Amino acid sequence: MKIIIAVDSFKGTLSSYEAACAIEKGLRKLNEFTHAKIDIYPIADGGEGTLEAIFQYDSTAQKHSVPAKDMLGKDFSAPFLTFQKDGVTQAVVETASIVGLTMIAKEDRDVLRASTYGVGQVIKEILDRRIRTVYLGIGGTATNDAGIGMLHALGMRFLDQDQNDIGYGTKNIGKIAAIDTNAFDKRISQTQFITICDVTNPFYGPNGATYVYGPQKGVTEQMKDMIDDMFRSYNEVVHQTTGIDMQKRSGTGAGGGIGGAAQVFLGAKMQRGVDWMIEYLGLEKAVAEADIVITGEGKTDSQTLHDKLPMGIGLLAKKYDKYAVAISGDRTIQKEDLQPYGVNNIWAITDYFPVEQAMGNAFEALVDTATFAGKEWLHMYSTHNEGK
Repeated sequence: MKIIIAVDSFKGTLSSYEAACAIEKGLRKLNEFTHAKIDIYPIADGGEGTLEAIFQYDSTAQKHSVPAKDMLGKDFSAPFLTFQKDGVTQAVVETASIVGLTMIAKEDRDVLRASTYGVGQVIKEILDRRIRTVYLGIGGTATNDAGIGMLHALGMRFLDQDQNDIGYGTKNIGKIAAIDTNAFDKRISQTQFITICDVTNPFYGPNGATYVYGPQKGVTEQMKDMIDDMFRSYNEVVHQTTGIDMQKRSGTGAGGGIGGAAQVFLGAKMQRGVDWMIEYLGLEKAVAEADIVITGEGKTDSQTLHDKLPMGIGLLAKKYDKYAVAISGDRTIQKEDLQPYGVNNIWAITDYFPVEQAMGNAFEALVDTATFAGKEWLHMYSTHNEGK
């Protein structure tokens, strides 16, 4: 029997690799799985855990760090990763590990000051190393500055009506009257940028960056209209300068507007996180050759049904008529919700343990959950394969 485990991170408790190892350990407790071939594929969608997932999977991957500023301007050592593909060095930047929500306490979040300047500093270091293919993972940011901080670090200047540089941060976006690209890093045009992101939200409006993701970053009800109006105004300046209307492009609202900055000024192509992971890890071939496919994440809910990684894995299993199940930390949906997407059943740690125990000792709780789940799905798997 061949099993593949492709789970996302259990945010706040386990990396994708740790979660996969816990599931394998739980299955190995059962006699039926003692001699099974189990392959682990750590996965991530471009947000938190992307660097770690790649590092655990790819033997050519190397971790690096560079002095940079976090979202509030404090100096720290920002990570990025390189790997080899066909003998060429490529780089991965994870915005969540530079200006991420998990890096700052909820009470300290200041969305009007928060800036993506550090992301630009990391990109500049990558360019200095003569790397010309850069994957930019967008997600889980504490910023909502339309990516102007990132662009500022790469030499772009944003000017008010008096031709003064407005600096960076969200609070002055509405003052932008012109964009000076004269000092913008020329190496950008010689570099291929690919954004890894599952967010398709537009730049502004009811479904845009500020209204949908702003509240978790500290955007209050009173701020929403003000910041959204600033995004509208800034988009007009971008449109006049470049001929590109960010509002008409999918995903420009990702990462508090980093998606728009990357598409327009870095020339980035957008790729869904799930599609990139499947391609990068060679998951299509692995699933085609597997007997059982296991996916999962920290919390499986209605959002999972919208282009999240577990559904991408489930649809791949469905394509090859493979038996797929999900094991997650928590869940608010049932197996019937997942079955159209190729996932036959779902189990969660919270099905067996209280939340406090699930969070306090997540690894062992997931081990036990995998054992319980394995016992239950053996019969279901046999039924699934009858007549094949």
